[in-house]
Amino acid sequence: MLKILKQKNSISFVMLLLLITKILGFLKLRTIAQLFGVSHELDIFWAAFTIPDMLFMLLVAGSINAAIIPTLSEIFRKEGKDSLDKFFNHLMVIVSSLLIFIALILFIFTPQLATLLTESEVLQDFLKFGQRVGSGDFDLFVSLTRIMMLSPVLLGISGLVTGYLQVRKQFFVTSLAPLFYNLAMILGSVVLVVGFNMGVEGVAISAVLGSLVHLLVQIPKFKEYFDSPIEFGISPLIEGLKHNKTMQAVRLALPRTIAVLGEQINTIVNTLISFSLAAGALSAYKFAVSLHLFPINIIGSAIAQVALPSLEESCEDEDKYCKVLNSSIQKALFLVLPIVSILIILRLPIVRLAYGVGAFDWRATILTAWCLLLLSFSVIGQSIDQILLRAFYALKETWLPLIAVTVGIIVNIGFAIFLTNFLSHYYDWRPILEQMFMQIKDSNGAGLGPVLGSFIKDSVRWATTRGTSDLAVGGLSLSLSISYLVEMVVLSLLLNLKVKVITWKKTIIPSLMKLMNAFLMSLGMYFVFKLFDFQLDTTRTISIVILTVVTTAYGFLSYFVGCKVFGIQEVNLLDEIIEDIKKNLFKRKKRKVDVQEGI
Repeated sequence: MLKILKQKNSISFVMLLLLITKILGFLKLRTIAQLFGVSHELDIFWAAFTIPDMLFMLLVAGSINAAIIPTLSEIFRKEGKDSLDKFFNHLMVIVSSLLIFIALILFIFTPQLATLLTESEVLQDFLKFGQRVGSGDFDLFVSLTRIMMLSPVLLGISGLVTGYLQVRKQFFVTSLAPLFYNLAMILGSVVLVVGFNMGVEGVAISAVLGSLVHLLVQIPKFKEYFDSPIEFGISPLIEGLKHNKTMQAVRLALPRTIAVLGEQINTIVNTLISFSLAAGALSAYKFAVSLHLFPINIIGSAIAQVALPSLEESCEDEDKYCKVLNSSIQKALFLVLPIVSILIILRLPIVRLAYGVGAFDWRATILTAWCLLLLSFSVIGQSIDQILLRAFYALKETWLPLIAVTVGIIVNIGFAIFLTNFLSHYYDWRPILEQMFMQIKDSNGAGLGPVLGSFIKDSVRWATTRGTSDLAVGGLSLSLSISYLVEMVVLSLLLNLKVKVITWKKTIIPSLMKLMNAFLMSLGMYFVFKLFDFQLDTTRTISIVILTVVTTAYGFLSYFVGCKVFGIQEVNLLDEIIEDIKKNLFKRKKRKVDVQEGI
């Protein structure tokens, strides 16, 4: 019973920390949106941010949880503090030296890299990339990239400190680091852009300041546990490379690093394609990505993190392993599906409440809401993917999931190209339906065959030519959603090759029941939304808030009733939470009375 209670507390604690961090990250993007909207200048910033971000993700972020923390924890548990500190010194020298070396190389050759990205004949012919990047953009791209090249070095060092402190069970200060990173970026952007009129260079400098604060906030606690100075130099570097645990960490990190590389390839491809679209397309896509990551980072990540220890404990008992995995999947679906429905139906008011300030105009709202609609479906795939990946790691299998990641990359690249072309001809679905009805009417009884043939012919033409519609950016969102859903299916099939865990009775049928319930919830929310939308003046913020709150309240109520009707077991989680709150309140009141009576 105590173990179950601790697990519930773990999920709640992790979700709370992720929620606070995500809110600050959201406010950071809102600030940037208020300052720049979805401008071409901001597009250049996001493109320049890709290179230093990829450096950090590949060398540090991808290996912290997969290799660094497990290796440090094993040394601390088996060999004690002295061995832990000695190996950490080796690790710090190796990683920081590698980061500084690569950052310097990239800093020196940034102009050549920018030329490759902006003036390549292949990219111009294939993506029409060069049509939107002039000499002024080239100089800005180089400047921003060089400014932010210091960020991965600072974050890499800070990430190692985070790993060390987490091994020593100091989770509070490591949770503060990303909070202060976001705060520094928010304040820095406002001061430098508004106060000093620095443009997007001010945001780039704020990213570096945020990385520095991320490190500094952890230093006092780090010094309490690591009481000897870190020794840098050639000798510690060579000694660290010869350490047997170094190669162990590399072996553990390599599969995850390759997976992160795949994710970065998706990011780069989408960034490049976005430059062949309308101005502001990349920024609208980025803002929508941030919104759709909200439930993934809070719900999916929390359930996946807490599920991993249970999966590891039960990996030798197939029945128990299957029960834990399917329970985690069903909990994730139960929590994320209503969020997906809300994102789909309330996408416009959500975007307006989130970003609708300053330079973020109506066009920016439409583009961002369109991207959010098509990204909503990836919330399901990404949330379940995190759980399935943990299931592989519990079985000590880190290479097999790379097959699914590779398939996801190929699907994303292919669909991103064809769907951006296809949607570049799209403006509204109603004329398309009207045309199909007219063709059927004029077909003189020929049936649907010629109409469908004409539609397929038009679709192929649309997918292979570029139109002028701003809605083309939705192709990036839809391709990402499709790729994660495909990756989810492939991961499930591969996992079933090792252990028969995905079944009709325990996985598919309960999932379909939840999907049906979420669909009915969405239908009801749509009619409520339209009813209040006609009655309220949605040019006012208070009306948008009322519309959002009322529609969301109806949605959750209908989802709860639907769970009871369909017999969805996870609805008991809500009952348990309510009962726990009641019990805690009753205990506190009783304790207060006992204290007053002197008991």
